[in-house]
Amino acid sequence: MVPAPTASSTDRHDQVPCFPETLNWILENQHKDGSWGLPRNPNLLLKDSLSSTLACVLALKRWGVGDQHIHNALGFIGRNSGSLTDSSQQAPIGFDVVFPAMIQTCAQDFDLNLPLNSANLGAMFRNRDSILSSAAHHRSGGRDAFLAYISEGMGNSPDHWETARKFQRKNGSLFNSPSATAAAFMHLRDADSLGYLRSIVDVNSAAVPAIYPNGIQTQLSLIDAIESLGINRLFGEEIEQALDEIYTSWIQGDEEIFLDPTTCSMAFRILRLNRYPVSPDVFNRFTEDRFWDDTMEGYLKDEMAVLELHKASNVLYPNESILVHQQSWTNEFLMKSMESSPNSANRTRSRASESISTQVDDVLNYPFKGDLDRLAHRRNIEQYCTDNTRTLKSSFRCSSFGSEDLLKLAAADFNFCQSVHQKELNQLMSWLKEYKLEDMRLAKVKMGYCYFSAAATYYDPELSDARISWAKHSLLTSLIDDFYDIFGTAEEHLNLLELFERWDVNGPRAEFCTEEVKTFYWALHSAICETVENAFAWQGRNVMDHVVELWVDVLRTMLEEAEWSRTNTLPTLDEYMRNGYISFALGPIVLPSLYMVGPQLPDEVAKGPEVHHLFKVMSTCGRLLNDCRSFQREAEEGISNAVSLRMSQGIDTAEEAIEEIKGLIDEQTKELLRMVLDERNTSAVPKECRELFWKMNKVLHMVYKKEDTYNSTKLVQIAESVIKEPISLSVMDSRVI
Repeated sequence: MVPAPTASSTDRHDQVPCFPETLNWILENQHKDGSWGLPRNPNLLLKDSLSSTLACVLALKRWGVGDQHIHNALGFIGRNSGSLTDSSQQAPIGFDVVFPAMIQTCAQDFDLNLPLNSANLGAMFRNRDSILSSAAHHRSGGRDAFLAYISEGMGNSPDHWETARKFQRKNGSLFNSPSATAAAFMHLRDADSLGYLRSIVDVNSAAVPAIYPNGIQTQLSLIDAIESLGINRLFGEEIEQALDEIYTSWIQGDEEIFLDPTTCSMAFRILRLNRYPVSPDVFNRFTEDRFWDDTMEGYLKDEMAVLELHKASNVLYPNESILVHQQSWTNEFLMKSMESSPNSANRTRSRASESISTQVDDVLNYPFKGDLDRLAHRRNIEQYCTDNTRTLKSSFRCSSFGSEDLLKLAAADFNFCQSVHQKELNQLMSWLKEYKLEDMRLAKVKMGYCYFSAAATYYDPELSDARISWAKHSLLTSLIDDFYDIFGTAEEHLNLLELFERWDVNGPRAEFCTEEVKTFYWALHSAICETVENAFAWQGRNVMDHVVELWVDVLRTMLEEAEWSRTNTLPTLDEYMRNGYISFALGPIVLPSLYMVGPQLPDEVAKGPEVHHLFKVMSTCGRLLNDCRSFQREAEEGISNAVSLRMSQGIDTAEEAIEEIKGLIDEQTKELLRMVLDERNTSAVPKECRELFWKMNKVLHMVYKKEDTYNSTKLVQIAESVIKEPISLSVMDSRVI
């Protein structure tokens, strides 16, 4: 539609198009049914096709070409005009304003009568007038932004164009929208707008995209898809290169990131999770009041923008109050959105729209800090939307959205990893039988859960040694904890501790007082020796002393707690926690695994203060989560834990004590995430090792979310979804078709 700026005459009949190649593209790309726009599902995008088609008619009429094309297009519009006022049809952004404006242009500038009945015309113009009247009475920055974004539908009002000019970006565009910028240039004749339009045609030739530039959000969406499907380890170099470029744009203050809440939120979340130093201060422009009042996304109640703001707010460190508030108000909005979401039976919805609703439901039901990687991957694979269509003011497709190839790759990779996991679990069950553990209380069931917690968090096939060590030591800590808490005698407790205090790789240096102690000793001896042997293959040195020391520490603290129980001793809360974070027994599970996840881990680091701090924070969270969940049962059994001990310090009710402890857990979880991500790159602990602490923290939040029992039906189901039930590739094939 844009005339060449060199034309001397203001009479449109004497002008020529500034971009004739785009006019030729219209002539060459009409569909057989007379429409323009994306090939569509018969039930979707009709309003988009009608809008695109009428826009092309205007362009052809503007330059007096394509009479047959116009004739065919009018036929399409007439046949489908009933969709214009069909509220069940999806509409592009601003359709109810822009389409009536194009109808007026047809009548006033080109004396072109459209095949539309008067009832439809009247309904559309009344709706348009109502929208604009409402906007006029509710002035805000968000309203002004919306009207500037749909400038091609706003006519010749000088007030509008003066307001719209305020939203011009450094690249000369309005909102990176070619259509709005073209409209602005025709009214304002501003050189920056023309420069933007010329840059688009230079880069994209005749086919101008719906939004430009959009490279950063496209890259972020692709990286997000790859990570959410669990195949990011297959694209490590490519992801790192892309994120380096995005981070450069971040530190340069690129408007494509910082003027769009969706892109800004995605960039913050993905960069932070990949250990780039980014500040939450960027969200000062998207605080609750400013988002609703000053942004177009707030004005339009954009669910995707709020969803991304919420996901970003979950990746928070201590003392980041802006993210705490952001988490609160976005959660409230999304909860209300889900409650009021229209039933799909009553409204035609695109798969992309359904995907947003699915994502909202997922985020609300599976909190970030308690969502195990492999469970999330499976859900994302099964819910993955292969519709790569997105709708703004018009619909467009992007290969970074809804990739069928990524879906198939992710499903195949999930099943391959699962086959490895099944073999490992069979080996573990054979070990149970060999060391006479299978008849102990729930040992077989517990082994399944223990292995699941490993396979669901670090699932790479090459990390088999770490998973086996994690599962064996996890099972043994559980069985021995029951032995010290419930079944064993004082003599047995002391005997088992002394056997490991006097450790000898060749066998015991003391007698076994009972067969049960003997069984525990040899099973634990086997697990320790295997772990040490595998760690040697990864590290090239013997870590026996460290692994044995971890177990001795656990047995001593378990013995201490058993003595408190036998003698009815009530420890102080400080005494309880000093002992309790060790007796919770995550040390023998997590710390030996650090040796088998890849990087070299020197003794001074493995036994140093940073690893100990990571371990203590993780274990403190675990101990407190357990105590909050088990308080009622333990109180009935006369057993003290952190909740009852806090109540003894003056807290009136268990509910108050639990809420206080949950606040402490929350702060410790934030601190753990800060240490694990280590944005400042000051840690001596390799990132692969730090990640294990966060992965265990996720396991703890998942297990204690509902109940602290191993015989939960739900837990059985989710464990089997990771280890036993493959994803059906035939189902994937039918979905992508």
